[in-house]
Amino acid sequence: MAAQILVSGLLIGCIYALVAWGFTIVYNATGLINFAAGEFVMMGGVISAAFNAKLGWPPIVAVPLTIAIVAAIAALIDWGCLQRARRQAHLTLVMLTIGLAIVLRGAMLFSAGKDFQFPPSFTEVEIPSMLGINVPAQGVWIVGTVFAVAMLLWQLFARSWLGWSMRAAGENPRAALLMGISPRQVSTIAFAMAGAMGALAGALIAPLASANYTSGLFFGLKGFSAAILGGIGSPLGAVVGGLLLGVIENVAAGYVSSGWKDAIALGILIVVLLVKPTGIFGGLSVKRV
Repeated sequence: MAAQILVSGLLIGCIYALVAWGFTIVYNATGLINFAAGEFVMMGGVISAAFNAKLGWPPIVAVPLTIAIVAAIAALIDWGCLQRARRQAHLTLVMLTIGLAIVLRGAMLFSAGKDFQFPPSFTEVEIPSMLGINVPAQGVWIVGTVFAVAMLLWQLFARSWLGWSMRAAGENPRAALLMGISPRQVSTIAFAMAGAMGALAGALIAPLASANYTSGLFFGLKGFSAAILGGIGSPLGAVVGGLLLGVIENVAAGYVSSGWKDAIALGILIVVLLVKPTGIFGGLSVKRV
């Protein structure tokens, strides 16, 4: 039982890590916390499920198209709304992302309805039980995808011009502009990547947990908690924070009560932040004045 609880926690933790990466990418590029990130996850699940249910498209077609659509919507949100308010106070921009999240939720309610949708797994192959541990085929897709995305993000931030540009624009937009980097373009790319990351997470988890227009708030809070726990701005911290949060929740649900799992997980988050406010892998930033 303990091993099964651990495996289940790691699977949901992988989804939290994907959402936390969405927060991390936008934060590194703009310094902004995007509270619409959870709705990207919701849209990924709802839209891919709708493509399958109404058009009969298999996941190999529905999921990439869904990722492209949500990434385009995220980029449009930044280009058409947030960039026009960049001179406003930081709190105003954060509240604006919350308002945009509500708009996206309403749009999905109007277009897809209230019903819970259960799209098929990416593959219908059944994995035999090993040592009493049952792993769904979709779980293999989740773990493999997170590993692949982790490698890509490491290459992006450590070795690519785009990754360096994102960090430079987030640290000092004016200096980045003087070096030939467009903070506006970097911001739009970051939002598109966050939208793609969220849509991928939503499409991956929908066959196991269903897709519904209300799920965005849940995944947004868990992804944000994972990012803060691991250290906001740290890609490695997003992974560790997401996995820890998923395991803690499942252990609390398995050995205490499912009704207490959120309270226990967030309580541990509060304790970690009281001991180390920057999170597990976060570091103090030093700025010249």
